[in-house]
Amino acid sequence: MIKKNFLILLVCSFFGMAGQELPKDSLPKIYRLKQFTTEKQISIRVGVGFQKAFYSELGLALHKCTYGDTGFFSNDFYSALEWTPNKEHNIYGLKVGYEANAFLLNLGLELKYQTDFMKKDVVITPKIGLGIFGDANIFYGYNISTNNNPFTQTIGNHQMGIIFNINNHFLNYQ
Repeated sequence: MIKKNFLILLVCSFFGMAGQELPKDSLPKIYRLKQFTTEKQISIRVGVGFQKAFYSELGLALHKCTYGDTGFFSNDFYSALEWTPNKEHNIYGLKVGYEANAFLLNLGLELKYQTDFMKKDVVITPKIGLGIFGDANIFYGYNISTNNNPFTQTIGNHQMGIIFNINNHFLNYQ
C-alpha cells in the first residue's frame, strides 16, 4: 500500500511540474529598450548671458548625444567668439571648452583669451548648470583671471548664460 501511494504521488508530482512550464515565446514583450545615438556632428553654438554686463557668443561645437530609456548623456568640444559691449571699449574673447551633460546636470570648463586691444587676460571658467540633451543649456560660471583681473570692474567674476548647440537633431531625440 505504501509503495502504491508513493508511486501515485511521484506520477502526480511529475505531471504537476511538467505542466508548470510555459513556452518562452508565449509571453509578450512588455518593455522595448530604445537606444538613440548621434554621431559626432558639428553644431552651431549660440549664446547670450550676463556678467556685470551683457555678452553674446557665436561659435562651433563638436557635439555627441546618447539617448535611451535609461537617460541621456551628451558632450561637446567647442570654440567660440565672445563679445561684451562697453561704453569705453568693447571686450572680445576667443574661447575653447568642453561640456558634459548627464540627465539634466551640465558641467563645463572653458579657457578664454579676452582683450579690449589695450588690456588682455586669459580666463579659466568652470561652469555648472542644467540642460536638455546638451542642446539647450543654462550655466553659472566663475571667471578665474590669470592676469590680475584687468576686466573685473567691467565684466566681473560671476557669469550666467544660456547656450544653444543647434544641429540636425536639435531637441528632437525620440
